[in-house]
Amino acid sequence: MSLRLTIPEDIYRFEWPSNPVISPDGKHVIYEKTKARQNENDYESHLFLSNIEGKTDEQLTTNGTSNTYPIWSPKENSIAYLSNCSYGSQIWVLSLDSRQETCLTKFKHGISSIVWSPNSDLIYGLVPVAQDGEVEVFDENISEAEASDEINGRKKLWLEGSKHFNKLYYKNDGIGLQTQFIRQLVSINVKTGEFKQLTNRQNHLSNPAISPNGKYISFTSFNDGESGLYGGRIYSIPTHGGEEKLVYPEANAHSPSYSPDGKWIAFFSYRHNQIQLFLIPADGGDARCLSKQYHDTLNDMIFTDMRFLKSPLKPEWSQNGKYVFCLGTREGRNEIVRFAVEDSDGRGLIVVGGDRTIFHFSYNGDQTFVVAYSSVKHPGKIAVVNVEKDTGNHYKKREPSEEFSIPEAPSLSTNEVRLDHCNDALLSEVKVVKPAVFSYLSEDDWQIQGFVLKPANFEEGKKYPVLLDIHGGPHSSFGYTYFHQMQLFSAKGFAVVYLNPRGTSGFGTDFTNAVCGDYGGKDMNDLLNGLNEALRRFDFLDKNKVAVNGISYGGFMVNWLVTNTDQFFAAVSEGCISNWVSMYGTSDIAPEFLEVEFFGKTDVESLWKRSPLAYVENVNTPLLLLHNESDLRCPIEQAEQFYSQIKRRGGEVQFTRIPNSSHALLQTGKPTLRIERLEAILDFVTSHLPE
Repeated sequence: MSLRLTIPEDIYRFEWPSNPVISPDGKHVIYEKTKARQNENDYESHLFLSNIEGKTDEQLTTNGTSNTYPIWSPKENSIAYLSNCSYGSQIWVLSLDSRQETCLTKFKHGISSIVWSPNSDLIYGLVPVAQDGEVEVFDENISEAEASDEINGRKKLWLEGSKHFNKLYYKNDGIGLQTQFIRQLVSINVKTGEFKQLTNRQNHLSNPAISPNGKYISFTSFNDGESGLYGGRIYSIPTHGGEEKLVYPEANAHSPSYSPDGKWIAFFSYRHNQIQLFLIPADGGDARCLSKQYHDTLNDMIFTDMRFLKSPLKPEWSQNGKYVFCLGTREGRNEIVRFAVEDSDGRGLIVVGGDRTIFHFSYNGDQTFVVAYSSVKHPGKIAVVNVEKDTGNHYKKREPSEEFSIPEAPSLSTNEVRLDHCNDALLSEVKVVKPAVFSYLSEDDWQIQGFVLKPANFEEGKKYPVLLDIHGGPHSSFGYTYFHQMQLFSAKGFAVVYLNPRGTSGFGTDFTNAVCGDYGGKDMNDLLNGLNEALRRFDFLDKNKVAVNGISYGGFMVNWLVTNTDQFFAAVSEGCISNWVSMYGTSDIAPEFLEVEFFGKTDVESLWKRSPLAYVENVNTPLLLLHNESDLRCPIEQAEQFYSQIKRRGGEVQFTRIPNSSHALLQTGKPTLRIERLEAILDFVTSHLPE
């Protein structure tokens, strides 16, 4: 059977597996699977159960559309999870012996971030509570329909009413304007459903973690005037309630995780655009960096449209307390890295790797990992990986001027066991193109990584039009992952060039920070140098037919490029930035983000100097500005300003506004709008394709 080419509507066929969790006895794994629903124009997420040998794969949940965040009972054969099945987002408990499901909570404003106590008696979670108020619950006799009406009524009142704010950061992309409800820590008795509010903070709590003896819970929170973008401070509180203790006072920490003996807390700290691993005594004291010689970043930074849900990641401890395991991004790959608690070196040992992007993992504390990952030819899998003790590759720092030493990375394991069947049926009928990887020399004699995707119906001797695709961030990364948009461009007869210029994560601290204070400087040269190198090296690329597209930071760069060069026959700028001055006051993460990225030089003159709008009279390239109307990260006024100035000057520019969509349309928007987005890009570029 001949394979067909990728189409936009494949959105309805993808299956996105995520968040695998190993059972306490190590025999089973629960994971989430998300799919689009075509008729309803939305998504549904359900939980699946597999044994560790991969011989069974059973769907556990069928009700509701959002069943996520599964946690195992430490002592019983049951799980708790969050579901919107009834009464909003509530805790449900499922016995795996009887298959009986029970709705444990009926909080009026839902619950999130749940953890189970070591003795299985209590579950802790975060519940939105009115400022200086108390937890609200539905009346015990209220019906599901009545509860739904009440929830919808509150939403309507909030949307239609006036809103008052006195905090610097009062909105979040994808969520909207912040209500006056603060996430507080609550304990719930698993048998009775009785609950107790443990905190009454003025700002949101995040990342609760419980100590092994069940006596303390740590969490992160931030102060007024801080966005929480880079983390918060770590606190702990007795599990029965009482006085909070400040464990770590700096505002850059998140994801605390107790050691098996409860003496230490491992956590991530955001420093200099890198996420590093730190260790601190559980009752406070001096923190030390365990990853001080690991110069990449400990997180999933890979840019793709195939990641629907990003479950939170935390440091994972070995049972003996000697090692901490984290996910790291390095040279376009995500790997699991081991750090030794007593090792003064701090380099890290890569224990699970390969040409892929691992976006979540679970660890049994010994030798078994379960990973959710993607490769360039597969959107998502769940697999068990058994790692031999003390095997792996020691991390080695690579200077930006050094050549890449691993064009293909070994998986480091030959005994992986697949647990799911996600996407296999789709891939049996669709042609998937594998990109070529190359490197090139750019500014400062730095080596830059690049990828080239051939057209799906490639024929030797023919030349093909080119799309230069620019990732967002700028501190994300293109990498070894499936990208539906790229495959679609390839299916439509384009070759795609995509590059990791300076500013990208996973190439060392110096490389990542090199864009700061120099947006549109050497990063632009990296892109143009990479494009020209690809045109020279790959003879099927037509140098006279090159277009460019990019999103977020990539949208800024498209705007910047068209004010600096006429090399492109068409350009698509999506979710863009055109004016850093207004961005400073309108983005949900500004001004903090801009102050980091511009080294504190956020005066009007400095910001205007780096704004494409300041040079708009130079734009001659046909341009499509594509923007989501509910984007709070890069507000739509950024595109409106650029559009108006170009249009007023008689330039060729089109403006596509996508309703009811946040900055994250690429990954989580309504399926129909994701398809319309892809079609708008393709229609504009193909309509301007030179003869």
